[in-house]
Amino acid sequence: MVKKVLAVALAAAFGGFGSAGASEVEIPVEPVNFSVPANVMSNNVPRPTGASGGSSSQRNAVNESPQLTMAPGVNEIVPVAIGHLNRIVTPFGEPQVTTTSDATTEIRDNVVYVATDQQAPVTMFITQKGSEAKALSLTLVPRRIPPRELFIELEGAAFTPGLVSSPKAERWETSQPYIDTLRSLMRSIALGEIPQGYTLHETDPRTTLPSCSQPGVTYDFVNGQTMTGHKLSVSIGVARNVSGQPLEIKEQACGNWNVAAVAAWPRNVLGPNQKTELYVVTKIGERPEPTSQRPSLLGGVQ
Repeated sequence: MVKKVLAVALAAAFGGFGSAGASEVEIPVEPVNFSVPANVMSNNVPRPTGASGGSSSQRNAVNESPQLTMAPGVNEIVPVAIGHLNRIVTPFGEPQVTTTSDATTEIRDNVVYVATDQQAPVTMFITQKGSEAKALSLTLVPRRIPPRELFIELEGAAFTPGLVSSPKAERWETSQPYIDTLRSLMRSIALGEIPQGYTLHETDPRTTLPSCSQPGVTYDFVNGQTMTGHKLSVSIGVARNVSGQPLEIKEQACGNWNVAAVAAWPRNVLGPNQKTELYVVTKIGERPEPTSQRPSLLGGVQ
């Protein structure tokens, strides 16, 4: 049928339909393969933003969680309440907000309050005042929901001395003699209080944890808490007696070159399978002093 249609078309082009013989001319026609490889539709095509896999930051998806673990340079999109006050608890001692939005922002200690009556997203960078070393990028999407409170942590608990430390924490630490500061710090933690300017967050297992060793006692700091001030940081963990007999917790079992103090609460003597909290205070930013070698008087002779 295709051959005859082409023949009629050629006959019309060379003299109309008057020649009956022309209508009988058959021209061979090769079929054309119009199939396209399937990978043409996927090669060099970026994944959609809602695709599965990867973190919410990588997908640019809205993060509904109130707990945000953020990395500098990675934008987080989070919903906030429109027409209400929203509270953002930052890891910075003195946060500073940079934005071109018309939203209202107010800073109190390490907390940023944000309010907007517009539906347009609010973009902002949050940095430590006086330092541009690290910036947290946020896109706040206004929605008709109740006021929100967001808690931000730095990925990897990457606390740099002077970056997130609070002047209030510095004043609190230096307002009394060093030993009294350690004593007051331990007392505050035991009472469930947070000293002025200090921040409390869950311990990141990728950070350097206290090294404790006592026969019959197990230590868990991975699932604990970390309280950070200006020059002092406290690792809060749990010690458990697994020896099958009463044991006294020996604080010196957690001693190290940067450890300032160790205390157990509320028990210092544990019965079988009993546990207690253990507080290990370390000095932020300090490194062990290099030591020189003393030549042996034996000259290598045993």
